[in-house]
Amino acid sequence: VMRESDIILATGGPAMVKAAYSSGRPALGVGAGNTPAIIDETAHIKMAVNSILISKTFDNGVICASEQSIIVLDKVYDEVKKELAERGAYILKGEEIDKVRNIILNEKGGLNADMVGQSAYKIAKMAGVNVPETAKVLVGEVTSVELEEPFSHEKLSPVLACIKVKNAEEGIQKCVEMTEFGGLGHSAVIHSNNDDVILEFSNRVRTGRLLVNAPSTH
Repeated sequence: VMRESDIILATGGPAMVKAAYSSGRPALGVGAGNTPAIIDETAHIKMAVNSILISKTFDNGVICASEQSIIVLDKVYDEVKKELAERGAYILKGEEIDKVRNIILNEKGGLNADMVGQSAYKIAKMAGVNVPETAKVLVGEVTSVELEEPFSHEKLSPVLACIKVKNAEEGIQKCVEMTEFGGLGHSAVIHSNNDDVILEFSNRVRTGRLLVNAPSTH
């Protein structure tokens, strides 16, 4: 079928993209998103959290542009956590983080397909964690954006990493690292009203889409 096409748009995994590029027809391949979102101290917190939850809950997070990690400056970290909880996100605590962490990836280190597009409640149940059926998103507070941290991967489900940083410089650097591990050329988000920080973010993060104060999925 591919050989009969004028052009192929391949949105899927590496095997699918490779097949499209090997078909002998013009092809555009789309890779992983792994979208990070920074919230700094100048952001409108209610709007930022609302945007992220609207974006992350759309189609249970299967959109590759949906936010995968939120990187929050410590000055507003508690306020962001409170807003997330008040708007229906479930903040994982204690051993709950490990339980969800253990089901994000499969034995080969790839994404666990069983959790893709499932509800936050169903994913928590798979992990042996009790959350309200109304939970919109599972939020895991972590410190690392390295590949060894499952929460820092693209999760394609209503599961979010939440990382505290000291300042905008540290936050932007974490965005750079996260996109380099699995999201170059895709999407990154900043919630800020500081033009200097927004400009620095846009200069350093190498993604095709840079969104300011907006839900990434939409």
